[in-house]
Amino acid sequence: MRASLIRKMVCALLALSLIAVPVMAQGSSESGAAASGPVDIKIATWTSNPDQLALLGSFVDEFAAKEGIEINAEFESIEFGEYNTKLSLELQGSEAPDVFWVLETSAPAFIQSGLLAELDEALAEYNPDDFSAKAMELWQSGGKTYAVPFSTSPFFILYNADLFEAAGVPAPDQLAAEGNWNWETFREVSKAVKDATGVWGYQTVDGGGYDVRILHNLCPIIRSYGGDAWTSDGEILINTPESAEAVQLFHDMVYVDGSVVPPGDQSNFFAGAAAMTAAQVSRVSNLAEADFAWGVAPMPAGPMGDVPIIGQAGIGAFSKGDNVEIAKKLVAYMTNEDCVARMAGIWPPARMSVLASDDFLTSQPLLTADQMAMAVGSSIETGRVLPSHVMYPQIEVESRIVWDRLWNPDADVQSVLDAVADVYAKYIN
Repeated sequence: MRASLIRKMVCALLALSLIAVPVMAQGSSESGAAASGPVDIKIATWTSNPDQLALLGSFVDEFAAKEGIEINAEFESIEFGEYNTKLSLELQGSEAPDVFWVLETSAPAFIQSGLLAELDEALAEYNPDDFSAKAMELWQSGGKTYAVPFSTSPFFILYNADLFEAAGVPAPDQLAAEGNWNWETFREVSKAVKDATGVWGYQTVDGGGYDVRILHNLCPIIRSYGGDAWTSDGEILINTPESAEAVQLFHDMVYVDGSVVPPGDQSNFFAGAAAMTAAQVSRVSNLAEADFAWGVAPMPAGPMGDVPIIGQAGIGAFSKGDNVEIAKKLVAYMTNEDCVARMAGIWPPARMSVLASDDFLTSQPLLTADQMAMAVGSSIETGRVLPSHVMYPQIEVESRIVWDRLWNPDADVQSVLDAVADVYAKYIN
């Protein structure tokens, strides 16, 4: 196994062992009484986009003015692949963030650990009934809210129209309009583009489909074939015939067709080095200065139809921070209707009033209203989040070691999936 992967696993396991012990407060104060002078608030995210950070910073400034206090805000941008590991370690020490983003897959673990403060009292000021009940389910436990989903963002296909034209094959949106956009045609056009142009047909989500985004990459295919990783009631489906057929299709694209950017290759769709990628609205801004024509299409369908994956992210307050009451109020402010509306073109919201507005469909200037409705609006209603579990961090660490065996030409797909299922069963059953 790659040495770097082993190091990541060791760090993650260390973080997970720490997260299980009682968290030592950094001078925690539930009363929220702050010392005179500026309040230091640290906010952890996995975005490093300066425009996005500036928007979040403006919310902090507005909140400070509203409360009549001065806030020194520090934004910490943690690489996505290291986010859970580093955040978990920070929450045990003196450098813990007061406010932080939470991945949907890890929500149950963070809630059970007691690291997230209850938010209902702070949210009461900002019409909490406006949040979609379905979108809030993952972030609540025992009738209490521990984080707020600021992003409920479906994945869709971005494609390089110039490469499809050069290859002489129909573009994904054309195939979708004809009712012919499925994983088989996805495979065919990916290979056709590669054969005709020499450019990769597809890049996985953020190039992470072989490690940090394995399920983001495979679940859309697996679910559209009738499989899944596991169900909410604990049934493990990752090694069913339906799941195996879907994974075999993707494996063949990589190692038989040679049409997918392979493990270790850094070719990037946004630089013109791949014809398609799976993305969310927040990635569209990367195309603002693209030197090629591009378009959007829904995720391909399988025998069970189109089953888009919704990437959901929440924001919460550290329950043991020095300024926990201010942090809770800040989270509530940052997810109010006005702030959510301004974020909608980057992170589609969970507030029903914003989703129902015409402004939402025009909130991303690089997408037309029709594209926004097709790629985002309709998928929010039909899509599903990735499977989550209170033991997900451990599941992710151990299963990734097994998944690594899949990425070679001679891999026995069914055998690997059986081994992954054994890891899932260890924690889920």
